[in-house]
Amino acid sequence: MNVICIMLDSLRTDHVGAYGKAHTGGKGAEAWPGGSGAARARTPAIDRFAEHSLTFDRAYAGSFPTLPCRRDMFTGRWGHPFNTWDEMERHLPTMAESFRGSGYTTGLIFDTPMFMTQGNFLDRGFGSIEWIRGQGGEPWIADATLDIPLPAAEHKVKIDGLKRYMLNQSRRRYECDYLGPRVFREATHWLEKNYQSDFFLWIDCWDPHEPWDPPQYYIDMYDRGWTGDEIQFPCYGFSLDFMTEAELNHTRALYAAEVTMTDRWLGYFLDTVDLLGLNEDTVVLLMSDHGHYFGDHGLQGKPWGDLGQLYEPMIRQAFMLRRPGGPAGERSQALVQPVDLFPTLCSMAGLPVPDDVHGRSFTPVIESPTSAHREFAISGRNLNDHWGTVPASVTDGTWSLQYWPNKDLAYKGKPVRQETYPCTGMPERRVDELFDLRTDPDQANNVLQDNPQEGARLHAALRELVELGGTVPEIARTYEPPPGS
Repeated sequence: MNVICIMLDSLRTDHVGAYGKAHTGGKGAEAWPGGSGAARARTPAIDRFAEHSLTFDRAYAGSFPTLPCRRDMFTGRWGHPFNTWDEMERHLPTMAESFRGSGYTTGLIFDTPMFMTQGNFLDRGFGSIEWIRGQGGEPWIADATLDIPLPAAEHKVKIDGLKRYMLNQSRRRYECDYLGPRVFREATHWLEKNYQSDFFLWIDCWDPHEPWDPPQYYIDMYDRGWTGDEIQFPCYGFSLDFMTEAELNHTRALYAAEVTMTDRWLGYFLDTVDLLGLNEDTVVLLMSDHGHYFGDHGLQGKPWGDLGQLYEPMIRQAFMLRRPGGPAGERSQALVQPVDLFPTLCSMAGLPVPDDVHGRSFTPVIESPTSAHREFAISGRNLNDHWGTVPASVTDGTWSLQYWPNKDLAYKGKPVRQETYPCTGMPERRVDELFDLRTDPDQANNVLQDNPQEGARLHAALRELVELGGTVPEIARTYEPPPGS
């Protein structure tokens, strides 16, 4: 059995046709591309893939954001709340090492800049890698002598990252030169060379993560005729503190356009999988790590520093699995998380599962999509880093708890905001919240005061995770107070 894993960074489920309007975005949803009742981007390739796959409606992020999520997947062990943006521990076996040790040809194709910077080295176990350079603010500059004007006012964008990105991409001429398309072109070339062997291929495409600068014809699909600022790499914070309603809507259009461009080149790759006759012996997993806020709860960006809770639009993952002879066009309501991927793929391939993984195989769900898997899904970020505090989210699919550990940041002495780019208009909002997703999918009404028993039940699941092992004691104690205290 061959395995292909495809990661699309920051893809919101409500921008995928197969999910439809998975979460509404609350007030003003009608202003989104696609309106208030449909998917917010055109994704024909993903939708076709879903027709032949099992689609998970309740896949949730675990350790947040980019690198902690990969660590969860690659090791099958929780990063939150034990480890965060740190180097993946070298003593832990990785998924790629397991497959390579069993005779598989392993490959990694990526443009996600953090894979090989900051000492992360997430290439362990991959026999070959292809690093597409220049994404985001990655320190690789094609021509540092160019003077490229910013597409928007400085106070609206992450200046340093956007400037470097624009320099990195200054040599582009055609759509195929963009980074997402290049990732899928290189992945296609890898398949053409290795399709006759047993293989494990991981494709990590940073699109549709910001910056959003697809060719104009994609933007015209969603907001034709715009003449204002192109806020391609927006500040994080409260959106209307630094952009108008019209600018926010155009930023949504930029994102939708990036999603559609990414979908096109994903389709190119999947067509090659079909052409090479791999559908009969290859498991293909398509997923995202997290979403992005576009005015949801007034927020722009991702939780960073003291900014923002992990609401549904941020932590609900796109997650689809296609396997030969497996469920096609079916859906599952089972709660699954990134730590479950390692044991699941090992089980499907008949490989041994390391004893010390935290995740659990969800192969029973693949065999029977109506089966349950997890009782709770937990998402969060470790406090033991320089980013400040971010709440943990706990859900059982019905109730959703936003829990702020270390509300006073006492063990650090002060609120920490050390990020190098501006985070605009961020008052401290460390308030625990509980939502009933059945009646309040937009998470607009905090009902913790009226339902303390539900908050306590979800908090107990979080405490159990904290006690799993490895949490620094002074951090662990900050999770002890009950919700609302």
